[in-house]
Amino acid sequence: MNLVGVIVTATALGGVAPWSRWQFVGMYGVLEVANGLANIISPNIWRLPVAELQTSRRTDVKLAGSAVLLPHWGGLARSVAGLVLIALTAREEGVGRATAGLLPFFLTLAFAILALSAVLAWLGVARPDIDVIQFVVRWGPREKELPPLSIGASVLQFLLAIATIPAVKIFPPSVLYQPEIGPSAAALLSTLGVSAVLGGLAYALWSGRIEWRAPAEQQREAEEHG
Repeated sequence: MNLVGVIVTATALGGVAPWSRWQFVGMYGVLEVANGLANIISPNIWRLPVAELQTSRRTDVKLAGSAVLLPHWGGLARSVAGLVLIALTAREEGVGRATAGLLPFFLTLAFAILALSAVLAWLGVARPDIDVIQFVVRWGPREKELPPLSIGASVLQFLLAIATIPAVKIFPPSVLYQPEIGPSAAALLSTLGVSAVLGGLAYALWSGRIEWRAPAEQQREAEEHG
């Protein structure tokens, strides 16, 4: 359903030319695989600003492995769906040596998403009073508080959901088709470079707050909502 919505939106914005319909589906599948891999742990990173707001002042929220690496296995379902779309595209566009580059392409894209998430989470942790919002739904005499969320994380999720549309408007099909499905050398190297820059930026921002074990209060909060 998400794919159909993206195709309809892209068509309304002028179509996907010079990409073919199947090439567009393949690009969507690649991004779904990368997003799915990142989503195994990215929700924990997105929640760090909320944890900063909900824990006491004596607890400094950290980018801690024990809290961040709690797995959300639902992300794998998204990756599998992306792989199915890639397989269908490969049947139409063919496979070749370049297709082997898809695996490192998936991994570097997933790492870039995690690194960017960490950068935005650092901003949210620095100012949770600005970044974290919570909605209250009133239905007649009853009120229900929805879970708090990070504005930065929500914006990132939205951008990732529609990333296929700007990607096909900015880049030519040759970034992912040679003509068989597979990233070009330039696309792969560029993704590696972006991942390295974002990873370095995230490390610099969180320097001094990167640990394996989270503070006890943060760990309890992470396990409760993991």
